[in-house]
Amino acid sequence: MRLLVSLLVADATWLSALTDAPWTYLVLGASAIITEELAPIFGGIAVHEKELRLAPLLVSITVGGWLATTLLYAVGRLKWDTIRRRFPRTRATGTVALRVVRRNPWTASFLVRFAFGLRLVLPMACGAARVPLLVYLPVSLIGSALWTALFSAVGYAAGEAAVQAIGHLGKAGEVVGAISVTVALLAFVRWQRRRQERKASRQATQRHAEDGPPAG
Repeated sequence: MRLLVSLLVADATWLSALTDAPWTYLVLGASAIITEELAPIFGGIAVHEKELRLAPLLVSITVGGWLATTLLYAVGRLKWDTIRRRFPRTRATGTVALRVVRRNPWTASFLVRFAFGLRLVLPMACGAARVPLLVYLPVSLIGSALWTALFSAVGYAAGEAAVQAIGHLGKAGEVVGAISVTVALLAFVRWQRRRQERKASRQATQRHAEDGPPAG
């Protein structure tokens, strides 16, 4: 990503290479899951420079990102256990994501495009948690639309200065992702501890009831 940003900063003539043709919007939409914020920000810059139109840009990137997360949802629903076995390093993150989804399916579905560092794991966790399609599809579409509009607005408002600023998003995304995972892990540990305490309390109460009152 940073190499691409460096090239774009060095040579801003990339704007003139864009054409208001269907393939341009298709490429931006299809690449959104890989290029992340770059697609809508660069699209917003191009709209500002009147090289592209706003409505097709928003639709293409929204739908492209949404379809990608829907595919990840399907993968998680069908192959979650296989993925965890094949990629052991993802187990901890996947477990936390799964717990978060089960506790907040609506919020998790909405944030699949915003989750820095978890954009692959979170939609798969939604599938593994069996979030109903009637919930996941419309809510994730709304989230994708808001995400696209937000970063397209950044590109439109900032113009070509956004190209220089986006170089910092890669590192910022890693930091935000790491913080998110850490917070989720701490919340999970705290929840586990409270569950164990409640379980121990119930067992103690049950043993006391079984022992019965002391003989008079």
